[in-house]
Amino acid sequence: MRYFADILPDETFTLGPREITEADSLRFCQEFDRLPVHLDPAHASQSIYGELIASGLHTLSLTASIVVDGFLKHTSMTGASGMEKVRWHRPVTLPNLLSVKVTILSASPPQPGKAFGVISCKLETTDCNAHLVMSATVNYLLGAGE
Repeated sequence: MRYFADILPDETFTLGPREITEADSLRFCQEFDRLPVHLDPAHASQSIYGELIASGLHTLSLTASIVVDGFLKHTSMTGASGMEKVRWHRPVTLPNLLSVKVTILSASPPQPGKAFGVISCKLETTDCNAHLVMSATVNYLLGAGE
């Protein structure tokens, strides 16, 4: 288990890859993002993308899942206090493999009376061709430990 003091600014690691299939994308989009470019191959073929693409919200959700499974579940993370600068740089075509590069930008020690510190992380999601598809900055709350 890694605690706040175990996380150092400038630490960088890559997590994944995680597969995203057309079936995965269709299931997600049927419930959460019913735009035709995500659900209708005929419509998508006439769009600027020329084919079905994954929802940006699905890409964001998969990014969060990859970070939880590969990093946060091994820490004393107790929550997050915000996400900023979310950008979708290019569409995710299907099927694909997504990986996430995590860079620790800063670490703010626990405030008096608080049992957690805040680490700010830059998340950069890439596809199977190493193209940047999404980026965001997230502030995670990590327990100070013993």
